Amino acid sequence: MMLLVASVKAQVKIKQESISTVDSKALTIDGRFGTAINGRTYQKDALASHNGYQYIAYYNENRCVCISRRKLPEGDWKTIQFLDYDFKSDDSHNIVSLGICPNDGTIHLAFDHHVHPLHYRVSKKGLATNPETMEWSAASFGPILNELEENKPIKITYPKFWPTPEGNLQINYRVRGSGDGDRMLVDYNAETGKWEHTRQIDSALGMFEDQLGKSETRCSYPNGYDYDANGRLHVTFVWRENSQGANHDLMYAYSDDRGFTWKNNDGNVLNEIINVNSPGLVVQSIPRVWGLMNDHGQVIDSKERVHVVMYHGTKETIEAAGSTLGATRWGPISAQRYFHYWRNEQGVWNRFQLPMAVGNRPKIFADKNDNLIMIYGGTTNKSIRGKSSKADGEDLIVAVATAKNKWQDWHIAHAVKGPFMNDMLADIYRWKKERRLSVMLQDEPNEIRNPSELKVIDLEIDIK
Repeated sequence: MMLLVASVKAQVKIKQESISTVDSKALTIDGRFGTAINGRTYQKDALASHNGYQYIAYYNENRCVCISRRKLPEGDWKTIQFLDYDFKSDDSHNIVSLGICPNDGTIHLAFDHHVHPLHYRVSKKGLATNPETMEWSAASFGPILNELEENKPIKITYPKFWPTPEGNLQINYRVRGSGDGDRMLVDYNAETGKWEHTRQIDSALGMFEDQLGKSETRCSYPNGYDYDANGRLHVTFVWRENSQGANHDLMYAYSDDRGFTWKNNDGNVLNEIINVNSPGLVVQSIPRVWGLMNDHGQVIDSKERVHVVMYHGTKETIEAAGSTLGATRWGPISAQRYFHYWRNEQGVWNRFQLPMAVGNRPKIFADKNDNLIMIYGGTTNKSIRGKSSKADGEDLIVAVATAKNKWQDWHIAHAVKGPFMNDMLADIYRWKKERRLSVMLQDEPNEIRNPSELKVIDLEIDIK
C-alpha cells in the first residue's frame, strides 16, 4: 500500500549523555561468519536493565563468559568473569544471551551455541531485584546446565529470552540447522523456579517452489517476538530454504495466549504448527532473488501497529546495478535498500523505501508518540547508493521518522564516530522506562584477533 503524505519537518534533539567503558579488552575473533562475537543482531538481549541497574553479557579477551553491571545512570561497571567455561569457537553465531525474570529477580545466561548442546546457567533468586544487598560474584550463579526441563537435554541455536506481561520469562531457540530447523518456546515459572511447557511454534516442513527450484525444508529467522501493551505476542520473520539462496517473504503471526495458539494476519487461528504453507502468513512477497537478509529490527507502537525495517534489493535496483535476478545469492551490494514495513490498525501492510545507504542489520524503537528510531552501523555519506562497506564507515547511525508524517520522513539525525565492529543493540527496557537509549559498542581492533574496547553510550532522544 502506497501513501501520499504532506510532510511536516520534524524537530529532533539527540544529546549524548555519557559513554562508559565496560571492558577495555573484549574478545574479537576471526571466523567464517565474521570477526565480532559481542553484539550480534540475533542476540535479542545482550544489554538490559532492571530495578535501577544495567547488565551486559559478553566474552572477554580470556574467552570467558562475562556479565557486568552498573548502577544507573553512571555507576562504574562491575564484572563477573566465569572461569568454568572455555569458549573455543570462532563462530560469530555463538553469542551470550541475557534474560532477567522480573518476578523472582533471576538472571539467565545462555552461551556458545550453533547446533550445540545447551550451555545455560541461572542466578540465585533476587539477584536482580536486590542488587544493593546480594553478592555480585560468580558464587551467586548456579552451574552450567544442558537442559531446561529436567531430563530433557537439548541442542540449540539462537537462544533469545524475553519477559512476559505478568513478569515471568520465556526462551525461544532453534533446533537443528539453517534450512532445516524448528523454533521452540519454553516458559520459566518464577514460583517454581523451573522451565516448563516446551513447545514447537514453527516447522521446517512443507513444499516450496520458486524460480530457483523446489525445497522440502527450511527454517525461520525472526525479526522479533514482542508483547504489546495488551499482552499480545507479535512475530515477523522470513524463511530460508534448505536449497539456500537468500531468504524470502515477510511473514506475520500473533498469539493471545503466550504462544500456545497462533493467528495469521486476518485473525484466523492456525490449526497446524506454523509452516511455509500456512494460510495468511505472507504479508509482503519478497522473492529469494531479491537478496533478502534476515534478523532485522521490529517494534510494536502504542496503537499495536507492527513496524519492521529490513534490507533487500528489488528487480529494478538489481538490474540497474548491471546484474540479473538470481545471478548471486545476495545480489549486488549497490542494489540493497532499507525498507520500512508496517501494519496499520486495520491489518493492512505498507512499505516505504528509506533514502540512506544500507549499513548493517538495524534495530528500531518507538517513543511515546510512535515516532520511530532506528540504529545501525554504517555511514552518513549521502552519495552512496546501496550497501556501504567498512571503508565507507562503521559509525553508530541514528535515523528517525515521525508518526505525524506517516513515517515517510526517514533521515539520519545523529552519528557517533566509529569504527565499531558490532551490530547495534540497545537496552529496550531502559528506553521504555526512562526514554534513554543505551547502545552497546565495540571498537574495531587494531589487528585481527586483538581485543578491543567494549562500551555503552547513552543517548537522550526528543522528537517533536
